[in-house]
Amino acid sequence: MFRLVIVLLIYLTGLLSVRADAVDKNWEQQIAEKLADEADATEVVWLKANGDKFLGLYTLHTTGRAHGAAIVLHTMGGHADWPQTISPIRTSLPEYGWSTLSIQLPIVAPENQIEDYGLTLADASERIKAAVQFLRERKFLNIIVIGHGFGAADALAYLEKGANPKILALVAIGLQDYAFVKPPIDIFGMIEKIRIPMLDIYGSRDYKKVIDQAPDRRLAAQKGNNKYYAQYEIEGADHYFNKMGDVLVKRIRGWLENAAPGVSIMVDEDFDSKSNSEEDTAPGE
Repeated sequence: MFRLVIVLLIYLTGLLSVRADAVDKNWEQQIAEKLADEADATEVVWLKANGDKFLGLYTLHTTGRAHGAAIVLHTMGGHADWPQTISPIRTSLPEYGWSTLSIQLPIVAPENQIEDYGLTLADASERIKAAVQFLRERKFLNIIVIGHGFGAADALAYLEKGANPKILALVAIGLQDYAFVKPPIDIFGMIEKIRIPMLDIYGSRDYKKVIDQAPDRRLAAQKGNNKYYAQYEIEGADHYFNKMGDVLVKRIRGWLENAAPGVSIMVDEDFDSKSNSEEDTAPGE
């Protein structure tokens, strides 16, 4: 009996270690180092969260008039310069006055299940927090976040739990509920709590759940009385906006002109010390 207990303990410990090691840090590091060598960016930065360093690709705006900065978040299994969706956004927006910081999010180890992405939300939130801090140190005031797929879910989780997130607008691309991840997440409940401008954008050839759940996402925003929520379907686009990156960027730019107008440089040095109610007020309020 004693031997059986020991065997069970060893077995359970093994399961716990697999769960604890769901994130593949070695593979992430290899990807990050390759991107650092090859990616076209104004600056390759190494940020820290929970004691681990992670990659950020920072691209400064190239126009005379600056609007702000965008944190760009890839979907599960992707990286900070994913050729579809992510790269077009992070390299094109600077041409229109938006600096971008595309960050590497945690990657689940291939030997684990895709459901383990639910375990990465907390780490992703810390990385977004570090990205915000980086941009604040660069004196950016008008900070938005653009998330694709699960990257949009990461953004929602950060905004839900952050007491003072310093994010003024959210662009969610190809968002769905991700019912398969564990622990489960309530995407619709998160949307309902959003008080900042949110653009929910997807393609007419997107994943079936993304399209089918569009009315549910819109209803969640209505329940939360978010008058700054907008939903837009791009005709002909698939989940990754293959060969339609320019159309995606155009739609995002057009929405940002109304939802998050502003300038990039802080003029009030005491801005960070102001109350949450003052700082988190949406445009027009």
